[in-house]
Amino acid sequence: MITGAETAHLTPKTPSIFLEGRLPLVVERTAAELGLRDGQVVQTTVEARLDRLRLNLQDPALVGRFIDLPKELPAGLRLAAGDTALFRVQVQNDGSIWLRPLQAQTPARTAGAAGTATTEPLLPGRTQQLGFRPPDMAALTQLLRPGGLDSLLQNLSPATPGLAALQQWQNLRPSMAQMTPAKLQQLMQRSGWMTEALLLNGQGQGAVDLKSGLRQLLRWMQTSGAEGMGPIQDAVDDIESRQLTAAETLTGREWVFSMMLPFADAEPVALRFVRGRRPPGEEKAPLVIHLHTRNRDLGEIWLQTRISSQTEVEMVMWALREDVVQRARDMSTDLEDELDSAGLHMTRLQVIHGPGPAEPMPWSPPETGSLLDVQT
Repeated sequence: MITGAETAHLTPKTPSIFLEGRLPLVVERTAAELGLRDGQVVQTTVEARLDRLRLNLQDPALVGRFIDLPKELPAGLRLAAGDTALFRVQVQNDGSIWLRPLQAQTPARTAGAAGTATTEPLLPGRTQQLGFRPPDMAALTQLLRPGGLDSLLQNLSPATPGLAALQQWQNLRPSMAQMTPAKLQQLMQRSGWMTEALLLNGQGQGAVDLKSGLRQLLRWMQTSGAEGMGPIQDAVDDIESRQLTAAETLTGREWVFSMMLPFADAEPVALRFVRGRRPPGEEKAPLVIHLHTRNRDLGEIWLQTRISSQTEVEMVMWALREDVVQRARDMSTDLEDELDSAGLHMTRLQVIHGPGPAEPMPWSPPETGSLLDVQT
């Protein structure tokens, strides 16, 4: 059975005033000016302003801020004054932003008993709820910490559905010292991020992956009334929220993919791949890889790697501990030699003592009343 956010685009859509736009809006103002961060979902209302439209941001922390839209909107996007629209923010390397439409519609109206117009509440579906998930995948991080999943599974009967698959998945996690390109590929295949895509391509039958095991366990817990569903459901939502973001960016112009790498002996590593639009005069846009982890031996570390022209590598590392910074600088020559042996050329390596890039503003949950847990 194929489920999850990767197949969200296959679900029939309820007719509304426009079909979801696939192309993003390119905004002239920067993320810093508007107080927006990458991956944030914002709710807006559309206002007519002379010869163009304006988006008024409705989030409590953004009241009074607005975005004037370009006169020419992307194909497939239809907006009118009074509409409500949801957009996901994508922050580019230069600080500029794109707004990717998620939903925009006016309240449906029906005739009341007395013949007056009444407004029907619009209940958010699964896709919209996933769009409101915070970007840090905190629930999945907690579950993938050493001992995190064990604490949830230890009291279950050996015959519990999904338990054997999750235990097998745990046993297949490598240690940090065992990480190789082949191990990385295996971790990505077993993460659950690409399960639906593999099945749709006739692959992955019988494979062990995290999301399938968690979903199987959730179904059993729902039917049996077992306790402890919350952390597992939140972890699945974190996975599918990132799947949804990746699916929304597969336009051929930009691409974003985020996941968590689990290890048997270390904290999980947050990994994010970003490829923007192709710069003029270049064959392919650079691939930027963001990494973040809290390691018990090395402390908190951020790493940003930029790969351009297939072989040119730029790296910037941030670490909170001074001894870790010094060790990284001492080993920079060894790293450069390893990259050379792999056919890659290190053009820049910078190691910074201090915290890594911070979000322009902290994430906060949507305004009360804007999101409803319809399952509850």
